[in-house]
Amino acid sequence: MALISPGVQVSVIDESFYTPAEPGTTPMIFVASKQDKANASGTGTARGTTKANAGVPFLITSQRDLSDTFGDPYFQTDASNNPVNGGELNEYGLQAAYSYLGVSNRAFVVRADVDLNELSPSASAPAANPANGTWWFDTALTKYGIFEWNGNAVTVTGGQSFTNKIPLVITNKVNLVGEVNSGIPKGSIGAVGDYAVVTTTTTNKVYYKNTSGAWVKVGTADWVKSWPTVAGTATGTHTLGQTIVINGTTVSATGTTITQMAADITAAGITGVTAGVVDGKLNIFGDGSNTVDGSTDDDGAIAISAGASGTLLADLGLTAGTYYSPAFEIAPHTAVPAFKTADTKTRPTGSVWFKTTDANLGVQMKVKQFNGTTKLWEDKSALVYKTNHEALYNLDKATGGLGLALGATYVQAHTTQAENEEFDFTIFARNSSSATSITSSAVATQLTGAQSYGFTMAESIVGQAAMSAGKALSITAAGTAADADTIANAINAAGFVNVVASVDASNRVIIQHNDGGEVHIKDTNGALGLIGFAAFNYTTKAGTANLYAAPTGDAVYDFYMSNWKILTQTASATAPTALTTDGALWYNSIVDEVDIMVHDGQTWKGYQNVYSSADPLGPIVSATQPTTQQDGSSALVTGDIWVSTADLENYPQVHKYNADLAKWIALDEGDQTSEDGILFADARYGTSGGTATLAPSGTIAELLVSDHLDTDAPDPALYPKGMLLWNLRRSGFNVKKFVRNHVDVTAKNIRMSDVSMALYYPHRWVTESANQVDGSGSFGRKAQRKVIIQALQAMVNSNQDIRDDESRLFNVMACPGYSELIGEMVALNNDRGLTAFIVGDTPFRLASDGTTLNNWGSNTALAVEDNDNGAVTRDEYLGMFYPSLFTSDNAGNNVIVPASHGILRTLALSDQVSFPWFAPAGTRRGGITNASAAGYIDAEGEFKSIALNEGQRDTLYANNINPITFLTGAGLVNFGQKTRAKNASALDRINVARLVIYLRSQLKKLAKPYIFEPNDKITRDEIKAQADSLMLELVSQRALYDFLVVCDESNNTPSRIDRNELYLDIAIEPVKAVEFIYIPLRLKNTGEISGL
Repeated sequence: MALISPGVQVSVIDESFYTPAEPGTTPMIFVASKQDKANASGTGTARGTTKANAGVPFLITSQRDLSDTFGDPYFQTDASNNPVNGGELNEYGLQAAYSYLGVSNRAFVVRADVDLNELSPSASAPAANPANGTWWFDTALTKYGIFEWNGNAVTVTGGQSFTNKIPLVITNKVNLVGEVNSGIPKGSIGAVGDYAVVTTTTTNKVYYKNTSGAWVKVGTADWVKSWPTVAGTATGTHTLGQTIVINGTTVSATGTTITQMAADITAAGITGVTAGVVDGKLNIFGDGSNTVDGSTDDDGAIAISAGASGTLLADLGLTAGTYYSPAFEIAPHTAVPAFKTADTKTRPTGSVWFKTTDANLGVQMKVKQFNGTTKLWEDKSALVYKTNHEALYNLDKATGGLGLALGATYVQAHTTQAENEEFDFTIFARNSSSATSITSSAVATQLTGAQSYGFTMAESIVGQAAMSAGKALSITAAGTAADADTIANAINAAGFVNVVASVDASNRVIIQHNDGGEVHIKDTNGALGLIGFAAFNYTTKAGTANLYAAPTGDAVYDFYMSNWKILTQTASATAPTALTTDGALWYNSIVDEVDIMVHDGQTWKGYQNVYSSADPLGPIVSATQPTTQQDGSSALVTGDIWVSTADLENYPQVHKYNADLAKWIALDEGDQTSEDGILFADARYGTSGGTATLAPSGTIAELLVSDHLDTDAPDPALYPKGMLLWNLRRSGFNVKKFVRNHVDVTAKNIRMSDVSMALYYPHRWVTESANQVDGSGSFGRKAQRKVIIQALQAMVNSNQDIRDDESRLFNVMACPGYSELIGEMVALNNDRGLTAFIVGDTPFRLASDGTTLNNWGSNTALAVEDNDNGAVTRDEYLGMFYPSLFTSDNAGNNVIVPASHGILRTLALSDQVSFPWFAPAGTRRGGITNASAAGYIDAEGEFKSIALNEGQRDTLYANNINPITFLTGAGLVNFGQKTRAKNASALDRINVARLVIYLRSQLKKLAKPYIFEPNDKITRDEIKAQADSLMLELVSQRALYDFLVVCDESNNTPSRIDRNELYLDIAIEPVKAVEFIYIPLRLKNTGEISGL
């Protein structure tokens, strides 16, 4: 501002412009990896591997940072921990980045949207993880604690002891009578003497298969009488008319045979007693209701004594005495059932003990809950008790319920709680971690005025093993809304320890157990029901929350008020899953399942429906040439198909048998036009479209005689009669993607005469691994690679973040392990103004002989992109390197890595001791410090170490490919610095290309401050001076031989000035690296040199 009064004003004008230094070597590394990997510390998910962050460039500054962001690099190993050389699940890019960051502190890493974990081989289709919190009763790992008693004398092997029994576990209703969840096991299931646990309902029931072949529930009367209470030892006859006494009833022998005697006992009408013949001997059975004196104390006793006269007891092999029927007992290991001969009530063989604790093969219920964060099933404690209150008392003695977390579980044995125990169990979980509470409907006029209503309540009390005695309550209703307060006041006045009642603003009665405990309720006159309290129905979800119908065995109470709720869970031997996620990938590893159809002139047909005598088991998939059909005896016929697996790298090699020529004829997998051709496409998954809830299915043999086609099958009108169709959807060894609602069930199937698809299964697996360029299918490793390449190419082609050349500054690009990305990286580099040097790889399996190298480098196979078949791309800012390298991963395993793994690190080390315009090659700056050998992967999948000789290096260099070789005394070195330039120029060398990249960046920074400056001589002189200074510095740093900068009226004409343009013309003579040293050595005669 201008001074008004005397004073001093100081202003500062910054004219200290200079060109900032380059940030140094900074690569952009494109990678593929597993999704949702653990971070380095294992405490969470590595954020760079989430699906949401796919395609997001991360600036990584250290190896630790890389591991935290992307997890540790993974390399696949086989079952014997041998590395899978060149495997498509290997995380080459992350390993290269990790190695690079060992010598540098700056790299951009961006991950493609593909989950390598989904490409792991699997013979079965994957499903999705269940929802967070899903419960699973793991029937396979559960120990059921079933012990069967042997009542024989201790002198008999196994006598007077228990034997642990491993039951059959039935989780599917198809194995039950009527194929309903409530059914008992079918007679065809199991053998006599087996036990079975049926888990198809929340009440899991245990059955025994008796000698009649019938399944009976353990503990029921039918089970009790499946074992004899008394067994005779005699097989002879006896005297007619003699008698015995059973439970006070005299039984007379109406015949002389044991069979007739058994009939006499059964006909005697003795409560709970029947008889039969087993192995010719008399067996007397009780059903548990039998008693010695006929009292209601059904102790299962049978008292036997001799009749008035005769020897009938001895003749039957019986001994007078009191016997007890088989018993079922629920008890922990500390309370062994008293079944022995010396005990008060000796029990016979067949009695069962449900051991409710885990000691010595006792029960171990495996109840698990899915953690959606860790993606793991977590074991939950599930101890066995008989009642809710017993569980509360034992699990939370201190607080009586409030100490139990939401979701805490226990297993209730004998769920009916009737006096006669039966073998079943139900899993319960805590529905709340706070007070137990139930709420009525709004009280108005539901009750009748002046009428008395009664109800009884009992409560659980902290530290008390039994429920309290019931307290009878009585009210007189007014028939108005005031009845709510009347009921609440009556409960509060009853003197409960923990139970209180209140009325809320909606005039609803709330009954609460403050400790989260149990309340048993008898609604004597129905008052509670009238005001809206109703037992919760697990099926309809109707009723009062936390209020349940009392077990059928409780004759006193109507309701149980509880925070325990029957757990909704899946009982199965394998972990529950959900419908496969839309877009999920599946690498089907099955090689020998191939569904081939054939064109009959009209449509595609099941193969045997055209070639009826062809192998009924389908195509013969083998490494050796078949001589018979797959049954081993039937002769080969015309039309038989052989798929060779001798060379899985080039799978499939399809042959068709010609009986007239008696030979196999190889088919051309690239022929999709002639009758001898083969089309690779999705056609169907099963013999039908499935059902609304069940996916299509069918074995290969069944598909051979099925003509079903999905609506997206290839149009048969486009192909000739006789052409084969390799059905990719059903066949294996490829990668498929799950597409939900792929089938429009509202449409008609145009491939099946327009039949309705209303009942079709709507979802399908769709082949994701695209066919090869010649139309042949992609299989095995190549199928996996196709999917990865597609994801990487999509990311590079469409990602706008990596095209931002203002905030993301990088000067090197690489996609380690994937030469197919070279073309996309070149395009990206052009989009960014040619500001980066591209490090390109050569194939892992490229052999080192001169012919192979020359053919690949010159692309004699006419490949359409850089891949295993040939090198395609030519660009002045691209360098390609050969061969691959041998090193170790972070786990210490020996692994094969691409050449870029070593070259990225070599570039960084070279730049640290020199400048980008120095050749990163030779023994001074081209050393490979992160690998111990170079070579390729041979046909057997093994690494073949090589040291390139001069002829091989010459072949590579002639094709602008840089050799990495082993030099004695120097080790592994990069021994070339050529770019893949289209023409011979200074830019056909890496050092010059990187110099130009450097200059582009520096000149852009140099010129930017002059934008909007006056276009006059002063500005032109300033910018020229800046450029001269930069060039002089480069001359001193051995980047340039000479240069010329022009910025004056000669190149800034009036017309250019009028267009607001300023031209700064620079000519440079870049320094060339020494690559060829010639040393002529002349021989002279003695003394001749001294005279020169």
